[in-house]
Amino acid sequence: MWFTPWDSRASRRSILTNMRTQPLSTTDVATDTVVAPHVMPPSSALQQFYARYGQSDGLFYMGHASVLCVFGGYKILFDPVVLSRPYGDAWAFFPPQVRDPSVFDVDAVVVSHIHQDHYDLSFLKALQGRAKVIVIGGRPSFLQDLADNGVQNLHVIAPEVVTEIFGGVSIYGVLHETNGIDSSAIVFNERFCIYHGNDNYLQPASLAKFTQVGPRIDVACIPYAYVHWYPFLLEHDADQAVEIAQEGERLVRMYMDDCLNAIRILQPRAMIPFGANLVLNHGGIYSAINMAVKTPIEFCEYARGQAPDLAAVVQPMLAGDYCGPRDGALDIVIDQSFDGSSYRQSAEVFLASIPPTEPGAQDAAMDEQAFLRLLNQRLQAITAPQRHMVRIELQRANGPHRLEIDCAVREARWVQSYTEGIDYHHFKLDPVSSGVWLGGGRLEEVIGTRRFTLRRVPNVYSKSILRLVSTVF
Repeated sequence: MWFTPWDSRASRRSILTNMRTQPLSTTDVATDTVVAPHVMPPSSALQQFYARYGQSDGLFYMGHASVLCVFGGYKILFDPVVLSRPYGDAWAFFPPQVRDPSVFDVDAVVVSHIHQDHYDLSFLKALQGRAKVIVIGGRPSFLQDLADNGVQNLHVIAPEVVTEIFGGVSIYGVLHETNGIDSSAIVFNERFCIYHGNDNYLQPASLAKFTQVGPRIDVACIPYAYVHWYPFLLEHDADQAVEIAQEGERLVRMYMDDCLNAIRILQPRAMIPFGANLVLNHGGIYSAINMAVKTPIEFCEYARGQAPDLAAVVQPMLAGDYCGPRDGALDIVIDQSFDGSSYRQSAEVFLASIPPTEPGAQDAAMDEQAFLRLLNQRLQAITAPQRHMVRIELQRANGPHRLEIDCAVREARWVQSYTEGIDYHHFKLDPVSSGVWLGGGRLEEVIGTRRFTLRRVPNVYSKSILRLVSTVF
C-alpha cells in the first residue's frame, strides 16, 4: 500500500585474489529438545530474491539488523529475529521483519552480539544444529550464554583472522575496542562482499581493517542512529529542558556524522542505513525517544544534505528489498516510496494497529523474597564496591514497590523509604519494565525497554555504575 518499484545500479567490484585463510574451529554443545518452529507463510519478496540470486550471490534485507546473504549458493543469515520478542515486546519492527519458513533451512547463522534485537535464542535453538551458528570469539560471557542455552553446531572464530566457513566463502570480524559486547564482520567470496555492522560503532582505525584484508565491499550495513535512553529519559528540572534537548540533538547528529565517516572509510558500492527499523510501542511515533531514533529515510535525507558526494551510495533499503551482482553491475531492487514525513505517518498507523504492550503474567506470580535472593546472588559479582545507592521503583498490580541496592556492601533490600545522604541513581520503572525485571530478566533488559525514567544525584555520568546496571543487576 506504500510501495512502488524502484531500481538503481552501481559499478562492480574488483576480484579478490591471494586471500590467506585459516580452518574453522568448532565447538559443539549439547541442547535440550526444542519445540518445532511455528508455521509461517512464505514471503513473496524473498522468493523473488531466491529466484534471481538463490544459486549465485546476493543480499536480502530481512529488516532492522538482519540480512540474508547468498554466496555461491550458500545461504548465510545475520542477526535474525524470528521467534522472540525483544525487550519484553516493548519495541515493534517497522516495516515488520520478513518471516519465511526457509530461514530454518539456511547454511549458517552469524550472530553479532548478545542484545535481544540481534540474538534470538528461540530461533537458534529451533534450528537444532541444522545450520552453523557462527560468532566471533573474545567475549567469554557471550560464549558462555550460548553454551548455557544449549545452542548446537556452534562455531567460534578468532577476531581479525580471515576464516573460511564454506568452500570459497570467508569471514573476517573485528570486536568493539572497549565495550566487550559488539562485533562487526565482512563475509565474502571472490565475487561478492558484504559488511555487517549491526550497531557496532567502531573507531576509524578499526573500520579501516576491513579495507585491508582484500575484498572490495559491495554492500555495507552501517549503523547510524542513536538508540539510547540518555538524555531523553533523564528526569530534569524545568529550567534544564533546553539543555537536555540540545544534548539530545548533538548526540543524534554525532552518530549520523560518524556513519558518514564510516562510509568514506569502507568505500562500499552501496550502503544500507542499518539497525533502527524499530519503534517504541509506547507514546506514539512522535515521542521523544522515537523522534530521537532517526528513521532510515531521514538518514538518507540527512546524507543528501550533508554529504551529497555519498548520495548515490546511501540506499533507502527496508525489509523486503534486495540486491546482487547482475550484468556486471550491483542491481538494487527497492520497493517503496517513502519520504521522511510519510514514513513516520505510516509508522504511526502501524503502531495504532497493534496491541499495546502489557505487563506479563510473571508480575502476579512473583515471589518477592525469591527475587531478592536472586538479585543478592548477582550482586556478589561486584568486584569494586563503591559508596553509591541504586534505587529501583517498581510498579506492580498492587501498587509501587521500592528496592535499593547498596553498592558498598553489595546488598539489595525492599524498603518503605529510600536512604538519604548518599549519591544515587533512581530508576522509576513502569508496569511493563517492572514485569521484565521481576520475571528474572536482567536490568539491562529493563533499560532496553526504554520504559523508565532516571534521576541521578549528582547528575553526572558514572561509567562504573552504568556498567553494574548493564552487566550485574
